[in-house]
Amino acid sequence: MASSSGSSPVFPRPSSSLVRQCCCLLAWVLTALPALAEMPGYLRTALNNFTPGVPPGWACTITTTRNDDTLVERFDPSRPLGGQWSLLQCHGRGPTAEELEKYLSSRPPGSSVGPQANFQKADIEPGSLTLVREDDERAEFKGTFRQESTGADKMLGHLVLHLTVNKHRPYFEKYTLSLETSYSPVLGVKMNELEVVANFTAPDSDHPSLPAAQTSRFAGRILLIPTEENLRVTYRDFARVP
Repeated sequence: MASSSGSSPVFPRPSSSLVRQCCCLLAWVLTALPALAEMPGYLRTALNNFTPGVPPGWACTITTTRNDDTLVERFDPSRPLGGQWSLLQCHGRGPTAEELEKYLSSRPPGSSVGPQANFQKADIEPGSLTLVREDDERAEFKGTFRQESTGADKMLGHLVLHLTVNKHRPYFEKYTLSLETSYSPVLGVKMNELEVVANFTAPDSDHPSLPAAQTSRFAGRILLIPTEENLRVTYRDFARVP
């Protein structure tokens, strides 16, 4: 029976963001079909199942170390909006009341889990993936991103993607993003070096492949001031939630 609002309590109306994601994924599948058909089976399977970030329906604890400062937080999507994020530690100790208040205001409902995703699966251009090296256990592929994701003002157009595939599972054990040449994303900012490395757990009967750790290094200039940042994010204590 439909509710008075016109939506069914059994089959709720999908959110607009979910609809957009599904449309993007469908468009990617349709345009990528010829390239996918020519791929080795293990690469095709790994790419089809790939999720760069934390997949929906999983709680986890995230530790972020930026240079010498560390933040530990817990994300639980089963809790009500506004209460899904918990600050466990900051600056190597328990948070103060003021720090908790500031943290909660910085985590609006619906915030992404972990650092903002560098790219989505639909951004990868399947036809660009070329084999770099392989052995009996794994293979490494090099590739770029779709034209729609790599305009002159978009970061992905300046990055090279390396994917390390476990051939027997199969899944992506690691990806690496690296800046080819110096790049100025906005006026006053010059990126000379950028490398992002993400590692993933092996899937099994209880869970899919999940992010394990991500490191990034940036070196450049901001308003003519030399700047360097080293970031490390680790994920643990995953739990599937309703």
